[in-house]
Amino acid sequence: MSNEIKTELDKVIGDLEAKGITQNTTEGDYTGLGDAIEESLNKYGITQERFKEWFGLSDCNCTKRKKYLNGLFKWKKKQ
Repeated sequence: MSNEIKTELDKVIGDLEAKGITQNTTEGDYTGLGDAIEESLNKYGITQERFKEWFGLSDCNCTKRKKYLNGLFKWKKKQ
């Protein structure tokens, strides 16, 4: 992902946050879309470090995006 794409995605997140949509993540019994995506990517060896290396980024804001997605879409974990 180029810095231009990253900047565009960050603008979208900023706009949604300005509208009151936040990253209200809940630990424990709940998981979210961001966690599910991270787990799937890690399963195939795609980590934040590898992502940054591929696209020459010093910071990818992956953690912020994960928290944001968790706040939008979360569900109770299977017991």
